[in-house]
Amino acid sequence: MGAEVKRMKRMLAVLLVLGFLAFGADGAELYRTYCASCHGEAGEGKHGVYPALDGPVGRLATVPEGRTFLVATVLFGLEGEITQRGETYNGVMPGYGAVLSDEEVAALLNWLLSQWRNPRSGAGAKPFTPEEVARVRELGLEPKEVRELFLKVEEVMHRGQGAGHCQDHGHGQGQGRGKGKGAR
Repeated sequence: MGAEVKRMKRMLAVLLVLGFLAFGADGAELYRTYCASCHGEAGEGKHGVYPALDGPVGRLATVPEGRTFLVATVLFGLEGEITQRGETYNGVMPGYGAVLSDEEVAALLNWLLSQWRNPRSGAGAKPFTPEEVARVRELGLEPKEVRELFLKVEEVMHRGQGAGHCQDHGHGQGQGRGKGKGAR
């Protein structure tokens, strides 16, 4: 019981911090405006067309490379093949860096962390900050380079947890390995 109370207090603290970070930016409204038409109202995605956001976002937010990938995807978009939960996606997602401020990107990602399966899969993930978004914005990536970030995250998560864990949490199974332009 004591551990559960501590966990609930931590969750409440995180939610309060997320609310303060938004400074008026409404992550839910930003999601409805820019993301829901493809990724679904509940982040479920569409098999083979648009990847799900209900779980992988939380897991990705627990490692530095994953955080960079998430921010870069919102800012610059994503182009190229990725695999999630055994499903291959090969399309183009537009970036929203030209229309969203650093505060809005942080609010959107923090809202995603609080939704669906993301709080459980991202237990321990710290909230995104506008300063973190600004650092990633300075990279000025192309959508294909963002895919290279994904491949790097995939490698890190495979090394740290094993391939089965990555598959279970929405990460691909060895597509290329992030060599060349944009690999960091």
